[in-house]
Amino acid sequence: MTRQHVLRFYVALIAALTLGVLGVGVVGVTYLSSQTLIRNLFPAALLIAVSWYGSQRRVLVSESDIWLMGTVGYIATLVLLPFPLAVLAVAASKGLAEATLLAKKQRHSWKGVTVNAGGTILGVAVGGGVFASLNGVSYLWSHQLDSVFALPLLLVMILLYNVTNELVVVGAITLTSQENPWSVFWRLSRAALIPEISLALVGIVFAVLYHSSPIMAAFIVVPVMFSLRAFESVATLRRETVEAVLRMAEHLDFRDTSTYEHSQRLADLTRRLASALELTPEHVEEIVLASRVHDLGKIGISNEILLKQGPLSEEEGDIMRKHPVIGAEILDSYSMFKSSVSIVRHHHERWDGKGYPEGLSGDHIPLGARIIAVADSFDAMTADRPYRKGLSVDDAVERLKAGMGTQYDPKLCAIFIQILMEEGIYAPSEAVPGELHLIAGGRASGGRAS
Repeated sequence: MTRQHVLRFYVALIAALTLGVLGVGVVGVTYLSSQTLIRNLFPAALLIAVSWYGSQRRVLVSESDIWLMGTVGYIATLVLLPFPLAVLAVAASKGLAEATLLAKKQRHSWKGVTVNAGGTILGVAVGGGVFASLNGVSYLWSHQLDSVFALPLLLVMILLYNVTNELVVVGAITLTSQENPWSVFWRLSRAALIPEISLALVGIVFAVLYHSSPIMAAFIVVPVMFSLRAFESVATLRRETVEAVLRMAEHLDFRDTSTYEHSQRLADLTRRLASALELTPEHVEEIVLASRVHDLGKIGISNEILLKQGPLSEEEGDIMRKHPVIGAEILDSYSMFKSSVSIVRHHHERWDGKGYPEGLSGDHIPLGARIIAVADSFDAMTADRPYRKGLSVDDAVERLKAGMGTQYDPKLCAIFIQILMEEGIYAPSEAVPGELHLIAGGRASGGRAS
C-alpha cells in the first residue's frame, strides 16, 4: 500500500469518526426536552455566528503561521449548551468556516477540509465529552464552593480539545511529508498552545457573562479586542525580529559580495526541494528561513579567512568550520529562530558522518540541514567566484550523484536532480538510471515523492 493510499484511508477514517460523532450528537439531541431545545435555540444560533466570525479573524504571524480566533466560540459553546447540541453547533460553525475558506480559495483540498473540520469536531467531542461526563457544567454554575471544582475540569477540557485537534492534523502531516510525528506535534504545540489557551479562556469568560445575563455578554467585546490586539502585537514583534536577524545576516554582503546572491538563490532552491517533499507550509517556511541565515556565523570569522582567495590552511579551515556553531548560538537567542538553530548548526554534516561540527550521520541530521546541504552545494558549484568559474549544471549534477549516500541524503539528492530535469535546468545525455528514478520516488515520470 502506497503512502497516498494510506493517507486516503486516514482521511476517510477521520471523516467516518466525525460523522459518527455527529450521529451520536443527533441521537443525543432527540433525548433533550422540547423546552430545553427551545430555550437553547437562540444561544445556539448566536454561538454559531460568533464561532464562524471568530474563525474569519486571522492574525498573520509569518507567511504560513496564522492564528484563528474561532476557539473563543467553540469553548463558549461547550460551556453554554447541552453537550449533544454543542457538538452539532460547533460542527455547523466549522462547516460554514470551511465553506467560506473554499469560496475564498484559501482552502484548496477536500482532504484539508476533512482534516481541519474533523480535528475541531473530534477535539470538541473528546474535550467536551469528558467535561460533561464529569459534571463540569453542574460544578461551574453551582452557587456553592463546588464551583471551584469546575476550574481543573475546564483546563482538562481545553487541553483535550487542543491535543485531539493537533493529533488529527499531525497524522495527516506525517503521512503527507514523512516528518517525525513527535517533531510535528512539538512544533505545532509550541506555536499554538499558549494562544489557544488564551482564546479558550476568553471563550469561558464570554460563557460566564452570557450565563449571568445575555446583555452582559456584549462586554466580552472589550477583552476580545484586547486579545486580538495582543496577538497582533506579538505577531508584529515576531516579524520585526525576523527582519532584524535577516538584516544582520545581510551585513555579510559588505564583506563577501557573493553572499547575498547566494543566499537568495539558496532560499529559492531550498523552497523548491522542501515543497517537493510535500512538507507543511509551516515547515517549508522554517527551512527556507534557516537557509537565509545558514551562514550567519561567518560574522565571527575574520576577513583574512573569509575573503581569502585560494585554499585555506589547516588552522584557517578549523576556524572556518566554527561558523555553523557560531550561527546557531546567535540564533538560539531569538524565539522565532528556535527551529532554525539545529538546521544551521548541522548544515555541514554529511550523510556518512564525516561532516562537522558533530559528525552526525543519516537521519540523525535534521531534515532541513540535509535539504540545505544539497541546495547549497549545487549553488556553490555552479556560481562564479572571483578566484574560479562556476561548474556547468551537468558537471555539478554529476558531482551530486557521486556524493549520494556519502555526502548527501541519497533520496533528497535524487529528488533535487529530478526537479532540475522537470524544470528544464538539467537535461541528461542519457536516460535516467533506474536506481536514481526509484530513489526519487518516481518523479521522473511526474509522480509525487513518497
